[in-house]
Amino acid sequence: MNLDDTIVAVSSPPGAAWRGIVRLSGADSIPIADGPFRVDGCHGGGLAAIEGNCHVQGMLAVGGGVLPSSAYLFRAPHSYTRQDIVEIHVLGSPGVLGLIVEACLARGARRAEPGEFTARAYLAGAFDLSQVHAIAGMIAARSDHQLQAAERLLHGALGRIAREAREELGELLSLVEGALDFADEPIEFITLGELRERLTALRKTLASSAAAGLRAERWGRLPHVLLSGKPNVGKSSLLNRLTGLDRAICASVAGTTRDVLSAPMTVGETECLLLDVAGVDEGASGLARAAQAAARRAADETDAVVYVIDATVGRGEDRPWEDRFGDRPVIVAVNKCDLVSSSRRHEMIATFSASGDVAVCPTSAVTGTGCDAIKEEIHKALHGRSVDVHESAIAMMAEHREALEEAAEAVRNAEAVAADGDEHLDNGELVAAELRAAARAVGTLVGEEATEDILGRIFSRFCVGK
Repeated sequence: MNLDDTIVAVSSPPGAAWRGIVRLSGADSIPIADGPFRVDGCHGGGLAAIEGNCHVQGMLAVGGGVLPSSAYLFRAPHSYTRQDIVEIHVLGSPGVLGLIVEACLARGARRAEPGEFTARAYLAGAFDLSQVHAIAGMIAARSDHQLQAAERLLHGALGRIAREAREELGELLSLVEGALDFADEPIEFITLGELRERLTALRKTLASSAAAGLRAERWGRLPHVLLSGKPNVGKSSLLNRLTGLDRAICASVAGTTRDVLSAPMTVGETECLLLDVAGVDEGASGLARAAQAAARRAADETDAVVYVIDATVGRGEDRPWEDRFGDRPVIVAVNKCDLVSSSRRHEMIATFSASGDVAVCPTSAVTGTGCDAIKEEIHKALHGRSVDVHESAIAMMAEHREALEEAAEAVRNAEAVAADGDEHLDNGELVAAELRAAARAVGTLVGEEATEDILGRIFSRFCVGK
């Protein structure tokens, strides 16, 4: 990546809009923007004659026409990338924005690569690597809670944890290595008891930080709602009815669904992913057993469950969903209610509503009866998830959690080695090796151990213009 040239890209979302933005960054940003942009008033020298960071009105000459526009100047080092930046704000027509980019390219700019603006900010020291992830998370946030979790990451919550952990690891490592270097001298650098206590406290901090990350949803992950129940109770028909999509094949033969089917669904202001899996069959074998395994994996990752029961068959188990979904909220859909008498329908509703800990919705996937009630109950279940609203949730990515878990495991190993001694540290070399491994893992959180390959993968996830 060449940091000495000037890059340009459309920075606003794709598609037509009232306002569009073209962004330039680099030493020649202002002279290049001076080509198509004309400043209103008496600035004979154009943008270059204006001092400091400012907003100016002007006209934009592109494609043989002239459009009113604005330019925002951010001079180095007081800018996002720590370089000179110009943002041209104009009518958000994709054609107009494309012409502006072409005009800048003709004057010597280069098209920005995905994430290159943020990459320049990172390389200039404006952010650490965890904050770079936070910026990507804020762009991809689908809810206020996701945005808040990403803001905690941007404001350095994870970076502070990583730096404090690395400082503690460095201090412990120096004490352990000091004890090794002066093993023959009557010098006690750290007692075995103190080492154990500090290792335990550090491990708990790393583990709780990883848990806080799990309380926030990963980028782009919608809440998952699982349709579960015995074979042939109408789960696939209900998937099609609730989502308005013909995603699932529906047949009267049990076992039609083999794989995990999914379709997006909006409930209230919340978007979620509705999953249809093979019916619960403990005696399955062969291909059906593989379908059951896929269903269990989907159940492990779900946020709420719609358990579907066939109103036309015997009652069977009183509460068949118990012990299968942990503490996840369950909505019971008593399906095929259009095929039974009202007394039978009321009997089943009363049976499953007796404990009061589940919502019961009489339903017909054929007529649509009860589907609005199911959506309302799903919305309630997802809206109240603690994973969304916990104030300590930090929007980590998979790499963050893996690094924290790797560091915690290394510290746990060091604890185990230290636990073998009675009064003296007999295996200090092993403890030191585990502490170094933990420090390397923690360093990746803020980019201190980042390689060019890792950075390339991170910034490739950004859209062009960010």
